Amino acid sequence: MVTSLLTKLERAEESTRQQCAELSRQLEELRERLAVAQRRLERLSIAREELTALETADEPADAKPGKATEGDQDAVRSAPETPGHAEIPPERPALRGLRKDAVVLLASSDEPLRARDVVRALGQQDVRGQVEGMRARLKRLVVDGWLVEREQGLFSIASGVNGFAGGGSAATS
Repeated sequence: MVTSLLTKLERAEESTRQQCAELSRQLEELRERLAVAQRRLERLSIAREELTALETADEPADAKPGKATEGDQDAVRSAPETPGHAEIPPERPALRGLRKDAVVLLASSDEPLRARDVVRALGQQDVRGQVEGMRARLKRLVVDGWLVEREQGLFSIASGVNGFAGGGSAATS
C-alpha cells in the first residue's frame, strides 16, 4: 500500500514538474512578446511626439524645407562642439511617463547612470527588453536636449537644464 502511494506521489510530482516547465516556457515567450510590444509602443510614441512637434512648430511661411534661415545658421554656429553635448533645442518636447521619470531621476542623481541603473531605480523589471527600451528613451532624450551621453552608455542631465519643468519647456541658464 505504501508503494502504490509513493508511485502516485511520484507521478503527481513529475506531472507538476512538467506543468511548471511548460508555464516557464510560456512566461518567457510572453516576456519576449511584451518586450517587442514595448519597443513598438516607444517607436509609435516618439513618432507621435515628432509629428506633434512638427505640427506646432512656429516655422515662417516663406521658409523652404532644406534651406536654413539666417537665424538657423547662427544657431548652428553657436552649437557646442564638445563630444557628448547635444545642441539644446529652444523648446524641448513635453515629457510624460517613463521619459519624465527618467529625467527626474537623472536630474536628482549625483553621477551619470546607465540604462540598466535607470530601469532598476524606476522599479521596472531588469530584463533585456526593458533595458533596451530605456536606452532608446535615454538616447531620444539626448536628441531632445534633456540629457547628455558623456561616455558611451552613461547618461546625465544636460547642462542648461535648471529646475526641470515637466511640461516640455525647461528654464535654461
